[in-house]
Amino acid sequence: MSEAASQQPASSPARDTAPATRRTAWLLLRYRPWLFLGTVLFRGIDDLVPFLNGLIMKAFFDTITGDAPAGFTAWTLVAFYVIIELGDRGVLFVAAMIGMRWWYTVTSLLRKNLLTAVLAIRNPLHVAGASGETTNRFRDDVDTVVTYLEQYIHLGGNLIFAVLAIVWMARIDVMVTIVTVIPAVVIVTIVDAARKHIVRYRTAQRVATEASTNFANEMFQSVQALQVANSEDQAVGHYRQLNDARRKSTLVDNLFNQMLFSVNVNISHLATGVILIMVAQAMKDGTFSVGDFVLFSTYVGEVARSGSLIGRVLAQHRRAEVSLGRMMKTAEVNTTEPIVEYGRVYLRDDPPPIPPPEPASAHRIEHLDVQGLSCVYPDSTNGVYDVDLQIPRGSFTVVTGRIGSGKTTLVRALVGVLPMQTGQILWNGEPVEDPRQFFLPPRCAYTPQVPRLFSESLRDNILLGQPETEQMISAAVRMGALEDDIPTLERGLDTIVGPRGVKLSGGQIQRAAAARMFAREAELYVFDDLSSALDVETERI
Repeated sequence: MSEAASQQPASSPARDTAPATRRTAWLLLRYRPWLFLGTVLFRGIDDLVPFLNGLIMKAFFDTITGDAPAGFTAWTLVAFYVIIELGDRGVLFVAAMIGMRWWYTVTSLLRKNLLTAVLAIRNPLHVAGASGETTNRFRDDVDTVVTYLEQYIHLGGNLIFAVLAIVWMARIDVMVTIVTVIPAVVIVTIVDAARKHIVRYRTAQRVATEASTNFANEMFQSVQALQVANSEDQAVGHYRQLNDARRKSTLVDNLFNQMLFSVNVNISHLATGVILIMVAQAMKDGTFSVGDFVLFSTYVGEVARSGSLIGRVLAQHRRAEVSLGRMMKTAEVNTTEPIVEYGRVYLRDDPPPIPPPEPASAHRIEHLDVQGLSCVYPDSTNGVYDVDLQIPRGSFTVVTGRIGSGKTTLVRALVGVLPMQTGQILWNGEPVEDPRQFFLPPRCAYTPQVPRLFSESLRDNILLGQPETEQMISAAVRMGALEDDIPTLERGLDTIVGPRGVKLSGGQIQRAAAARMFAREAELYVFDDLSSALDVETERI
């Protein structure tokens, strides 16, 4: 038997199936539809304000120059303009309130579902060594997807404005109006032609970011190893190289997107200049009033901006496609449905309390049998083969062997942390179909060879959300041999242990993990090299 966990890849193979980005967007837009529609409504009202302002300014200048028919006075039109602008401020405030709630609701749903999918991955080796990469996907890729959805909030009102403005301008001069529409068509064509470059540069930027953050995470986990090997300078040098690659890829990605944006804006500005020249000629011929000129000046830039927005939506669609593909890879799924599955998120209230565990008596163990268990790491022959094991109730079973003989692999496969290729596990004679879901408290509690603590209090690390009783926590502390350590800590059980338990010694981390295991009050306790960081006296306890 042999073990080769360190030889496994940190992430699963990339999926070949391109994510159905539009379907995913539709499903997310239907989640909390009233929040989305409310944001679209108020943002749409704001986007239509320039249309009303254009009409008011046309009427104002026509009134001043005497080209307007009898109607509102100039001061009345000024009052209308002020009222609309003040009302628009209130509309924007409401839109921001609803929009931010929609944003955090959708991002929370995506992150909750992504975390659920990660926790359900059959082989933890696929994610255990890629925490920096996974963090980027939870943060940046989720934000990229929701930023893409946000473009549709602005798109609706802008398109309605563009249609109304084009119709109104066409009533004044059809030829000038046609020139106004041309930039939007050109912008859409350019963005569509650049879509492959958008995907390629975005993918390269995300890969370089993952490499940099992963290595930073590994350095912080291996500070002592680097110091002992006197390799701090080499590690920093390699980190600098990774960051240089990240900087270059980010620069290319941002530069290309800014170039597209610049092309869009400059096309719009050039078109505006051409239109103003045409309008000036029409005014010279007497077919254009000053009010018509002001209206065109107001609408031309806004219509061009609507065309630019269409270009941004197309570009953001490609970036969202890359992010969805990376999220699918992290979740090890072939479709986006698990990532966008509807469920409740708790932004304004607390989640429901964790239900109390079933009593251990309901899962009483009499004997555990393992028959022909084999667990082999992918792309290698390392692992354990054809293991038979019998564990009667009340027994204390020890798995021994040389370093690298597969002891940890066997224990992980037994409790479902690693998938087994062949074999069968029997609990009281009944086959265990899914060890990963079966060997949980109150049936089984497990302490790994390298336990992990969270940057929370020692009490919370022991309980992990489990309802607390004084008797239970005292028993767990006693069985974990922590009684003598608690008084020496700054705040006792309420001491914040820091990231990965940095404020505790190696032995204290091991014993805290043991106390966490004993707090589960399980039928079967499984621990891997529990005393590796303990001194002789503590181990004897």
